[in-house]
Amino acid sequence: MGVRSRERRGYHRTIVQSGQNPQRRASILEIIGAWLHIWTPPRDVRVPPVPRRKLAIWSAVGALVLGAALAVMIPRIQSGKNERAAADSALAAKRAAHNRARIIHAQTPHHADAANLLPAAGASSAAVASSREELLQSVQASIFDDARRRATAGEMRPVIGPTTCARAPGTPTAGDVGVFDCFVVTTKIKETEHNLPGALGYPFRAVVDYKTYAYTWCKAEQVPGEMLVLHPDDVTILPAECRGPKA
Repeated sequence: MGVRSRERRGYHRTIVQSGQNPQRRASILEIIGAWLHIWTPPRDVRVPPVPRRKLAIWSAVGALVLGAALAVMIPRIQSGKNERAAADSALAAKRAAHNRARIIHAQTPHHADAANLLPAAGASSAAVASSREELLQSVQASIFDDARRRATAGEMRPVIGPTTCARAPGTPTAGDVGVFDCFVVTTKIKETEHNLPGALGYPFRAVVDYKTYAYTWCKAEQVPGEMLVLHPDDVTILPAECRGPKA
């Protein structure tokens, strides 16, 4: 290794010459990688030391700027959330009110009678049972006619029948009032290798007065979903005229 000196403009500079390559300055990505200890620089690469003081100053400035931005943004974000929540709540309330009005309309009681089928005074038990069976057939016919009118009005799907009625569980099996759960068929399900036979349709509730042979029926709007438990305020129950007495 040789040394040579040169004088220029009043100062002395010594130039060191070496057979080795001079060091190069690392690139920005290399510097960051070295600072983060995810890259080891070779010997011929010069990496400046971490400017801790500058980083601390800029971190403090950044924290202040970020804090100021958050102080402005957070209230706006929260306000936007509150506005969206209020709008969603209002929309849900509107939909619930609309659905409740629809159910109340659908469950409006209908009335009819078959007084001409009343058994004569002193009629035998067999005659009374036969006349009550005819009364139930009259109830089924009235419900089917009502379902067809609703289908024509677009309130339900077309029905094909039949309409069947059975004693409602938990209601009296004797006495002057009979309560029946009825069903109007819209679609029959055929039995296949994978399906049991069945039917789709609409439920109704009928209450019969055996003293006058007058009867009342309502379309029963059931809660959708299996094993779904709703709050009582969210359930629109049948009118009292269609609930009938309990056993």
